[in-house]
Amino acid sequence: MLNGSDYFFGWNMYVLTISFCGRNYHGWQFQENAVSVQGVLKNTLSEIFRKECPYPSGCSRTDTGVHALEFIATVPALQNIPAESLKKGLNSLLPDDIRILSVEKKDNFQDGREFVFGKHYRYLICTKPAHSPFSSDLSWHSAYELDIQKMEHALQYFTGTHDFASFMASGSDVKTTVRTIRKTRIFKTDGYIFIDFAGDGFLKHQVRIMSGTLVGVGKGRIEPDSIPSLINAKDRNVVPHTLPGKGLYLYKLFKSTGEMLSYDFPDTFQDMVW
Repeated sequence: MLNGSDYFFGWNMYVLTISFCGRNYHGWQFQENAVSVQGVLKNTLSEIFRKECPYPSGCSRTDTGVHALEFIATVPALQNIPAESLKKGLNSLLPDDIRILSVEKKDNFQDGREFVFGKHYRYLICTKPAHSPFSSDLSWHSAYELDIQKMEHALQYFTGTHDFASFMASGSDVKTTVRTIRKTRIFKTDGYIFIDFAGDGFLKHQVRIMSGTLVGVGKGRIEPDSIPSLINAKDRNVVPHTLPGKGLYLYKLFKSTGEMLSYDFPDTFQDMVW
């Protein structure tokens, strides 16, 4: 089985910019007994190249049900196919919930993560009395009224460089749990709450756990000013709140830290569903 970027050092590669709805997938990463975006893309590329293709190298791992408006994957050029032709071929064969937005051909194979210096994640919460059946797989519904002012107060404590061990799910093999969140925002419009995080990188389930903690604040079960103590505890057991993946979007990738710092969170969610 072809796999691993070292094997392809020096090869030309394709850089794929992808968007996908996570409803039918167990995340990006290949799993032996589950359908993943990476696995579906690998099989489709193998069909086009007419030879076994390695697993595409992704810029991130996404959880089950999580969506991506912008995602980068790289794959060695096993056949000399024009970039635009490869894009059209992939979109004609892939399921409708995975779309190739662009294809670029570059010299020398690189891991997809090397193109990304930061990420914007958005969590979408529906606060309408009844969850729309059309958005039930695209947002999480809160049956309780949420105090957005308290949530906004609590959110500020996540900004900066912290050890986020309390906000990481088990099963991760990262070398450090220190991460930097550059900017955050929460706002409400049309019966939905958006929670935005932009940072250099995130731990396993970190955004879902932070968002769940903010929901606890909105319900009055957690005091906003207790967030620093939860961070300082560095103990996952003190933060048991995790929202499901279906409300989470990898919204934007940043090619530089400067781009991330000058970025303004969008005020709409039209691009997320249309």
